[in-house]
Amino acid sequence: MPILSYMDPAITDTIMFLAAGIFAAVVVHFVFIFLKKQAEKTETMMDDLVVHSLGAPLTILAFFIPFFFAIHHLIDLYPQYQWLRDANVLLSGYVIIGTWIAATFLDDFLRIYGKALAEKTETDIDDQIVEILQKIGKYIIWFTGILYILTLYNINITPLIAGAGIVGIAIALAAQDLFSNFFGGAVIITDQPFKVGDRVLINDVLGDVTHIGPRSTRIITLDSDVVTIPNTKIATSVVHNYSLPNPQVRIQIPVTVPNSLDISLVKKVLQEISDEAVKNRHDIIAHDPSPTIYLMNMDKSTITFQITVFAAGFQYGNIIRDYMNVQIIERFRKEAILIA
Repeated sequence: MPILSYMDPAITDTIMFLAAGIFAAVVVHFVFIFLKKQAEKTETMMDDLVVHSLGAPLTILAFFIPFFFAIHHLIDLYPQYQWLRDANVLLSGYVIIGTWIAATFLDDFLRIYGKALAEKTETDIDDQIVEILQKIGKYIIWFTGILYILTLYNINITPLIAGAGIVGIAIALAAQDLFSNFFGGAVIITDQPFKVGDRVLINDVLGDVTHIGPRSTRIITLDSDVVTIPNTKIATSVVHNYSLPNPQVRIQIPVTVPNSLDISLVKKVLQEISDEAVKNRHDIIAHDPSPTIYLMNMDKSTITFQITVFAAGFQYGNIIRDYMNVQIIERFRKEAILIA
């Protein structure tokens, strides 16, 4: 006679339901493996998100439902556990599965689409924003699901909500500076007053931006010192960006000579020096706009001209001044022009 015939019917049914649950879970698992391979063949990522979000939770659900009915039959032998027959137990399982699916979908959605957008920018602050949103989103979904389960059993959730609010306020106050800097960094990303590599002047700090983080921005000065400025201060400061709208920088070089010299001759020589500089050092001096020569000042004994050229990049200012001054001195010596 089969072994099952000697068993209590409740135990027999329990074993059958457990076996059915295991079988159903295995089938669902392999179905989702197949669906995952099919989703990978498509260009869109949405079907990958759906398959990944539903896979594990529905596999567990396929086992949970037969397991729930197995427990129902087994309870006939153990009356003290009659509370497990409550429909809220099954509903709680459904809520947990639904919460799991929603949290997983949101996490994957932000991970794939959020990071895809963040990778298009040069800074890493938006990547960190996406990671923070992933964690906050999951916690909110799970917290909401747990609160709903508590309401099924007539548990007063008002103290929990109030407690969560108090904790949130305490954390917000304690991390006020952190949040201010964080949102200041977000303003920098969205408004884009500068980017990594730009030369800027912020609060008397002149240098090149090397890093834009969630809390602060780092600038390396012309003296090779690294200065860290909180983002909240940058958001409320006047920012001079020497790299926008283009990296060209105006270089002005004064030249003072005795007022007894021929003005036309001096201007002619200075113009020739400037034009030759543009031709010979086109790697550091821009040809457009063209150099200009103006008589800017005069007194009883001297007159001062000003040469204006444009550097191809903000980093060439001192190199251009040195080159132009050397050319002026050498040419003036040849032309017997005195420098006052």
